[in-house]
Amino acid sequence: MIRFLIRRTLWAVLVIFLFATVMFFLIQIIIPQDFTVQFALSQSRAQREAMQEELGLNLPLWQQYFNWISNFFNGTFGESFYGYPVIEILKATIPASLLIFLTGTALAFVIGLALGRFIGWRGSGPVTSLTTFGGIALYTTFPPWLAWLVTYFIGRRIRFFRTVFGSRSFDSLDFRIWGDSPLSPSMVSWRMILSLIFVTLVLVALNTLLQRIIRRGLPTWIIIPLIGVGAIGSWYALGFNIQALDILSRAAIPTLTYTALSFGETMLIMRTSMADTLEEEYITVARAKGLPERIVRNKHAVRNAILPVVSRLVITLPYLMTGVVIIEDVFGWPGVGSVLFDSLNQQDMPIAMAIMLFVGIFSLISRLLLDILLAYFDPRLRYQEPATFPSS
Repeated sequence: MIRFLIRRTLWAVLVIFLFATVMFFLIQIIIPQDFTVQFALSQSRAQREAMQEELGLNLPLWQQYFNWISNFFNGTFGESFYGYPVIEILKATIPASLLIFLTGTALAFVIGLALGRFIGWRGSGPVTSLTTFGGIALYTTFPPWLAWLVTYFIGRRIRFFRTVFGSRSFDSLDFRIWGDSPLSPSMVSWRMILSLIFVTLVLVALNTLLQRIIRRGLPTWIIIPLIGVGAIGSWYALGFNIQALDILSRAAIPTLTYTALSFGETMLIMRTSMADTLEEEYITVARAKGLPERIVRNKHAVRNAILPVVSRLVITLPYLMTGVVIIEDVFGWPGVGSVLFDSLNQQDMPIAMAIMLFVGIFSLISRLLLDILLAYFDPRLRYQEPATFPSS
């Protein structure tokens, strides 16, 4: 197992390096002109040349690449063309994006899994057709249009929810709450994320323990509210509940929109996987033994049907993050998506490349964790060797 982990980790480092290299030169091909040509037109030629020298844009391309890649490995990512440290911009925006992405992805996965299990076990019928149609309709919906619908039908009718249209920062937060607070919005967002992860892990461990003791776990419709209640309770216990609820009131609508856009794929894959699993011989044997349908479904069918769903989820993480980027831009949510669009409009390439590199690294780490998880459940994957042919 250790050799497997080392091999996968080294491969991941190589892929990250190749991805960063290809991305750098591809951006230089797509946008060949430097920043000063379009955004410093009011400056004189001498001033533009001085600016190019200060930003390092007058250097040969290979030297610009080595400067950028060294900043990447140092963890600083250099400075933007407007003089701001890129790493500070990432620190301020990544928590806001992860709050929506992780929460929305978890909700979409659980909802899609539950609905896919239900309609896959139920088989064809009006309920299955209606549920499938709804999932496909939401999955293929134009994101800005769905964002408007969610805002109109939910955001304006429930006073707790607030939208952040037109804002590119946390300026829309309540100043009465944040004026004297020692915590910044990004710090509170990080604490919210960590508390959600901790509560989720505790409930998963509790559910696993219940399954081993009483042979029955908690239903999905109970687990999701318990995670929410546990997370909010931890905010109260840690003393940042007021700030967290203020952020939550603005993050809820983008998160709901992202969840509605994302759960359909998981539901359809789970339905197909369940339908294929029900045709396996071990399902027939389990039923022939007289096991209750609940045991056959949860212990035999779902456990085997869920692996393709998890694999597909990890593979599609980059596309899911693309959906978050679009939703952030629509709502003006102060995450990496909004900053990415702004940096591309202003040709601030250091920020744009850092954000795209973050997405690539996040996706690669997720894939690495999936490989480790699958190798843990299937030991054959750890010892796969290249095929050899007998000598003649």
